[in-house]
Amino acid sequence: MWAFLALAAALLASFNPILYKRMLSESTPIAVVWSIIGLGLPLLTLTTFVLTPVLPRVDGLFILATLGSATLNAAAHLSSARSLKLADASLVTPLLTFSPIFTLLISALFLGETSDARGLLGVVLVLTGAYWLNREPGASRLAPFKAVSMKPGVALVLFAGLLWAITPVLEKLAIQHTFPESPRLVALAVNGLLVGLLTPFVLRRGQSIISALPSRKREWLLASLIAGTVPNLGFTAIGLGPVGYVTTLFRLSTVFTVIWGAWLLRESGLRQRLPASMVMVTGAILISV
Repeated sequence: MWAFLALAAALLASFNPILYKRMLSESTPIAVVWSIIGLGLPLLTLTTFVLTPVLPRVDGLFILATLGSATLNAAAHLSSARSLKLADASLVTPLLTFSPIFTLLISALFLGETSDARGLLGVVLVLTGAYWLNREPGASRLAPFKAVSMKPGVALVLFAGLLWAITPVLEKLAIQHTFPESPRLVALAVNGLLVGLLTPFVLRRGQSIISALPSRKREWLLASLIAGTVPNLGFTAIGLGPVGYVTTLFRLSTVFTVIWGAWLLRESGLRQRLPASMVMVTGAILISV
């Protein structure tokens, strides 16, 4: 069941970079992130309370974990949105598959966990895919390394990937500290706190930063429907299944996004970016399983 929920969440979330990319052409990252997640809250609230007839009890660790997740998610969403504003969706989105490598490094540094041969092979595949993704046809062998350091948005999306390597652990902890366990309540709490954290910054900048959003009503509506649906699917999957497996299935959204980028945004390089992203996803799966 958790695998189906994770795949459904990945498929729906794969449209987000495309919708965000279109909206970011006329607005700022903070306005887009805040408005989409905020508009998705009513649907998320409705489905949470309809499917959760008895409100679970929570404790102090629930509060700390949800606040930590919301803070890191806010920073990750803004970094990812900024990277989409600067570069092609089909280029930066596959780089989010670096998240399992970050998780591997974190566990090695702080938990003393070492990787086996399969995990190391996964790291090699992710790095190989990233190299392939950034190597233009006919370019020198060193060109991808220069491209990664010079292309706008790459550092930002890698930073987002680092943060999103940490948030599932906090979310799993929060779920375990609801009694009875309620992934939906955690999804609502994290997204509600995220919007609350961003609201003062949006208000400080004034009406001008969100004035352009209504011109993209279709994208805004679709992205908000996804924002109100995916958290319930994703958090329920996290609550039911192993975090490593679930987050790896989430990364399959990368492959779909590359396809949507070529189809809907007319981005070039599909023949190179699609197989490269598939190699990276395969590496992420090997690391996590």
